[in-house]
Amino acid sequence: MTIVAVEPIHLQLPLERQLPATGSGAPAGSLATTLVRLTCGDGRCAWGEGQCASETLDDALALLTPIILDADPLDRGTLWERMVDRLSGLKEPLEGGAAALSALDIALWDAAGQALGLPIWQLLGGRRMARMDAYGTCRSAEPEAAAREAREIIAAGFHSVKVTVGGSSIEQDTAALEAVRAEIGPQVPLLVDAAQSYQSRDEALAFGAVADRVEAFWYEEPLSPGEWADYVALRHALNTPIAGGQHLRSPGALLQAIDRGALDIATPDVRLCGGITGLLKIAELARWSGVQVSPHNCGSQLAAVASTHAAVTLRNCVITELDREDAGLLEDPVRLEDGFIAPPDGPGLGISINEESVTRHSVA
Repeated sequence: MTIVAVEPIHLQLPLERQLPATGSGAPAGSLATTLVRLTCGDGRCAWGEGQCASETLDDALALLTPIILDADPLDRGTLWERMVDRLSGLKEPLEGGAAALSALDIALWDAAGQALGLPIWQLLGGRRMARMDAYGTCRSAEPEAAAREAREIIAAGFHSVKVTVGGSSIEQDTAALEAVRAEIGPQVPLLVDAAQSYQSRDEALAFGAVADRVEAFWYEEPLSPGEWADYVALRHALNTPIAGGQHLRSPGALLQAIDRGALDIATPDVRLCGGITGLLKIAELARWSGVQVSPHNCGSQLAAVASTHAAVTLRNCVITELDREDAGLLEDPVRLEDGFIAPPDGPGLGISINEESVTRHSVA
């Protein structure tokens, strides 16, 4: 089997619940993402997904596509290294490079699994666990709305709830977090995501004290990535574990945070960190430093499936994310099973893309 064509498909997926304004983004009523379809010589198609603006991702795909055309997807490890070398050899970083690498890598794993008739988790050496614990994310900023959404998340079958804060004041963030804790009770794991919203160590520390008080499971991205000295200070000052890394674009970038002692839990996004291969490398680096891993999944359900294939094989993966909205992209959407998600058993990713949904939500 060889790769004969590479096609990017840019999507704008509608959201029932608007993404709130945070330090890492403006409010949004839809999710922009890009699928990449690989066509193989035998007519089969494989799929990947990347997170980046469409124009810059297209430029990066144009640079990397010649590496994989006419190549055998079973050589995916060598192809990944060749793509990394191509990106590393540029005089200036290519904005969409990490996303393009990630999308192509996911699709190569999908193609390899289809060629061998095996699911990706089996290509990775087998599952350490049959399924992975998952949390649902609460996007509402107002306390009453946040509590109501948290109640809906639990009713949908999740065992854990994440609250996104940082869109307003620390006082409102505190009220929202306390309202959710009061709604779900003391036994349900409560995750807190500040989405890089705080502008100083003091602000982040002030809200971290609230996270401690409600006994949060983790405190995610209180500050911008790279401010690792401040992350270290927060780790030393707070009882709540510090999580982050979803916006970092390579295993090397996560390694800097891990080496500085900035994180208790790394949260790489398979659409940006180098795909499944990048996620595996990050998890291995984290493992030997005593850092846990939790894949970030705020893309389509295709990305959630891809990272779950890897997650169930990892020794240091604690939990993963599943967005409750699927926009009909998959013929068989990912479903919770008693609060857990399991990767499909079919070849490759084990999914079927809803072509009608892709056509409906595609943009130029």
